[in-house]
Amino acid sequence: MQKDTINSLTDNFEAHAQQTENGIEYWLARDIQHLLGYTEWRNFEGVIKRAIGIIKHKHINGIIEKTIAQVKIGSGASREIIDYKLDKDATQLLQELCSSYKLNNYFFIRNESVVLQLIRKYCKLKQIAFEYQFKFDKYIFDCVLGNKVLIEFDEQHHINSRQKKIDLEKEKIAKQNDFLVFRINLDMDIIDVIIFIEENLNRLIPTKNLENER
Repeated sequence: MQKDTINSLTDNFEAHAQQTENGIEYWLARDIQHLLGYTEWRNFEGVIKRAIGIIKHKHINGIIEKTIAQVKIGSGASREIIDYKLDKDATQLLQELCSSYKLNNYFFIRNESVVLQLIRKYCKLKQIAFEYQFKFDKYIFDCVLGNKVLIEFDEQHHINSRQKKIDLEKEKIAKQNDFLVFRINLDMDIIDVIIFIEENLNRLIPTKNLENER
């Protein structure tokens, strides 16, 4: 993304910021919907619900409150519509989730870097050891979590026979050394990725050992 485009988006987001009577800054989802490339509300609300799920499971900080707004529909009449109030953390989370998908000319298709960033944030919140580009034996894995779970991304080049052979060898070496390899397809929902990581880290690393890593 070009620097001037990033600055433009940032300025636009700030222009839509509002404040409560107590001076707390917030945004309305419908105000920033178009900035994130969504023309249909139902699609954007789906992303909001993903963000709510992430916050609910305490993976990332943020506040999202459902609210009702009145809109004019002509002849002096109005109707109620659903909207959401977002704090700054929730707004940032929405930007990150939206940038994981091909939306418009501001954003690119979901990529490895975005997913890794969200995983890193989760590990930071949970105080779990995290390392990019983890070298093990003669191979490099995309990252390692809690010194027990190795993350590998299944990108387009992984479909050729040579890469498949390498992937099988990497999994074999990892298993021999009591590591679990988790292969991530970039079409997966980030919530499913986080849940898998949480469940398996709890299973592989007892709570006592996790405390020692903090």
